[in-house]
Amino acid sequence: MNYITLKEAAKATGLNEMTIRRLCKKADSKPYIRLKEGKNGSLYTIQTNYLFDKYPPKTAFDKLEQDSLNTRVNVDPIQVYTQDYTPVLAVKDELIQVLKDEIAYLREENKGLREENKELKLLPAPHNVTQEATENHRKSFWQRIWGK
Repeated sequence: MNYITLKEAAKATGLNEMTIRRLCKKADSKPYIRLKEGKNGSLYTIQTNYLFDKYPPKTAFDKLEQDSLNTRVNVDPIQVYTQDYTPVLAVKDELIQVLKDEIAYLREENKGLREENKELKLLPAPHNVTQEATENHRKSFWQRIWGK
């Protein structure tokens, strides 16, 4: 079984050394903690399997991040951007085509309405002679009473 110091454990997990000390102070952790003599006195050491069960190791994540960074560096940056935006551009192109079709339809409809409007303007104005005649010949109340 491997035991590492609290400082090494903090580096391995990416956590603060105080957090590792708090883990060591718990009653459940006592079987996995040992004292080791060092230069400045005794040091706490913790079993690596127990530590990594409680807190995941940071080094595994660092390797994954480095691998992803290396692959991105090797690939042309323009190609990465175009791969990300290709589906978005396809959807936008489709939307543009639909809007163009709608504009063409509305233009045709507008053209037809303008032609109808021109034809209606060429027609003679309707005469409301019947209404005017009935209004002029109608006598007021007093004219009907006095006979004027």
